[in-house]
Amino acid sequence: MLCMSDELIRHEGTQGAIQTLRLLLTIDSDEGLAIAKTGVKDGFKGLAVRGMSVLQRWNEMRFSEAFLSELEEMKREGKIREDFDQTDAGVSSVREFLELIDGKPDAEHFRAFCALFMSANAPDADSNEAILDLELMSILRHLSAGEMHLLSAFLKVRSYKVGIGNLMGSLAKELGYNSEALVSKNASTLVEQSLIDKYAWNHRSSPGGQEKQLLTDLGMALSNRIQAYNEFKERSSSC
Repeated sequence: MLCMSDELIRHEGTQGAIQTLRLLLTIDSDEGLAIAKTGVKDGFKGLAVRGMSVLQRWNEMRFSEAFLSELEEMKREGKIREDFDQTDAGVSSVREFLELIDGKPDAEHFRAFCALFMSANAPDADSNEAILDLELMSILRHLSAGEMHLLSAFLKVRSYKVGIGNLMGSLAKELGYNSEALVSKNASTLVEQSLIDKYAWNHRSSPGGQEKQLLTDLGMALSNRIQAYNEFKERSSSC
């Protein structure tokens, strides 16, 4: 796993922080030599294990470069505070990112993380409110790709009326597949993480006409942050 001490993150100046991260997230120039040595020493099995490590490193680099670009854009547009690397929220959110890319990151996880990072490190961010952002980062980091994909669909559907329309059909349209068993499996995790309302999800066949909100207050907080981030990206792309 990539490691970074708080002292190293707390580099003087925002540009210094970004440059420090860029240096630390650079692929080791001796990676190829290390692979060769592993192949000679441990044979095919060792080389296969080492190869998986390199593939993981490539994935880390892909998202690291994207994250650094996001930081630079947020800084340029005044969306994050100049001294984010000097705050508890800034240090903790960078640590969350390193934990994220040490796993199996994907585009949906990454975009949600960027939304939470922008919220936690906004110039007017309240330190207590930032705790919510950090908690959401941790929750999302532990979701599988399938669970995160379903959560993204829930964030778009948000609510339903009992007996009117087809909730599963609406979700399938957003998901790109139609498997009620898989949806139920992944939804159970989102309920456990308090992102989806347990009662609204488990009582889809109650008396008709009643509108039920699928998102909890925690899910709504995430939705609002992602919406703010998407609006920021849309404005940036149109300039």
